Amino acid sequence: MSVTGYAGMVNLQRLRVELLPPSELYAGQPASFTLRISNSKRFIPSFLLSFSCQQGAAVLAHLPAAATVNLPLELTLPERGWTHLASVRVSSPFPVSFFIRSWRLTIDRELLVYPRLIPCHQSSGGRSGTDAADGRQGQRGSSGEVERIVEYSGREPLRQIHWKLSARSEELKVKQYRSATAEPLMVDLDSLPGRLEERICCAAWLVHHWAAERPVGLRLGDQLLPPQAGLHQRHQLLAALAVYSRA
Repeated sequence: MSVTGYAGMVNLQRLRVELLPPSELYAGQPASFTLRISNSKRFIPSFLLSFSCQQGAAVLAHLPAAATVNLPLELTLPERGWTHLASVRVSSPFPVSFFIRSWRLTIDRELLVYPRLIPCHQSSGGRSGTDAADGRQGQRGSSGEVERIVEYSGREPLRQIHWKLSARSEELKVKQYRSATAEPLMVDLDSLPGRLEERICCAAWLVHHWAAERPVGLRLGDQLLPPQAGLHQRHQLLAALAVYSRA
């Protein structure tokens, strides 16, 4: 018993974990994290490791000495705003299955969770989201003068990929062309239907849906974020919605 107890303790010693989030997190939507696990023991491997955080879990059969392994971990964070994840629990039945030993490993991550996405339409400001969605107006062009280089979102045609810049980067880059018909969309939170939380979710959907194709701005009470296009603008507007509260 003493030998197996000591072996089980050593098996969990000197493990370190790091939780790497995706670029965007939305409340109530499963998100693919990466759990980076390091064994800092120089000569002793670890076996039969189970990791859990929130409702997510990952299993690793063997972690060699002085090695680092990345595991996929799916988590669903229920609320928008800042969320603190303090630790990951690691457990193992090694070396025998009579006892399961477990420790908590510190991760100490602050994550910004964007609002839940609820499809809706903007009806104020002259044009509706329905009008823009039909493809007749408000989209960027696919030829002409290049306006900017942005990250590939998956919706652009392959002919817009900038292969030279993409070869020097870890991410695909695409060319966005200037379009005279790309009218700005101003999302006014107070003009959207429903209760406050429903309006926030609706506004988040509009920002997520349109920011890659046209300039989008946001009005939150007295706060005004002017219309711009692109991934940075989308993150900025979603972050503002994530932490918004009306006093």
